[in-house]
Amino acid sequence: MNYAWIVPLVSLFVASPLAAQTLTLAGGKTLGTRSRHDSARVEGNFNWKPDLWRRGDLSLSLQQAFSLGGFWDMNNVYFVSWAPNFILAPADRSGLYPYFQFGIGLALLSDDRFEYYDPNPWHDGQSDMGSFFQFENGLALGIVYHQTSVRAKFYHYSNLGFASPNGGMDVVELGVAYQIK
Repeated sequence: MNYAWIVPLVSLFVASPLAAQTLTLAGGKTLGTRSRHDSARVEGNFNWKPDLWRRGDLSLSLQQAFSLGGFWDMNNVYFVSWAPNFILAPADRSGLYPYFQFGIGLALLSDDRFEYYDPNPWHDGQSDMGSFFQFENGLALGIVYHQTSVRAKFYHYSNLGFASPNGGMDVVELGVAYQIK
């Protein structure tokens, strides 16, 4: 298969965080799967619909997130992803305030197999995602203080049964963000 199309796609994702309104650095670990990997990502967020919905003291906005990252253990698996994210926060976004985030998007992995060290002789030391293309679902809770924020985020990666097997993978991470614009 010819992967020449990946170069312009990755270039777009590298340039996107550099022009983002919010830049996030995050790290975490996989959980709930047979493989255990460390993960890290750089994420750029762009306002898409800043005032999607407003009622009383609450406001819902829609952002686009472009991410570059990877997973590390016996093999390294890198990814690029794009996800629209809904952000529920107080309508008055000044000073210190909490937020809730939900998003679903697409991810492209550099490998569909994750290899890891497992001393159990009944395991083969691999998790098979079934496909390079994955859906990325995320839930986050965070706190914003002026231009800086901290978040705890849960991700689930799955090919939604479009390929077999559909190993899926869960990731928890902590992230720190800075609002550039």
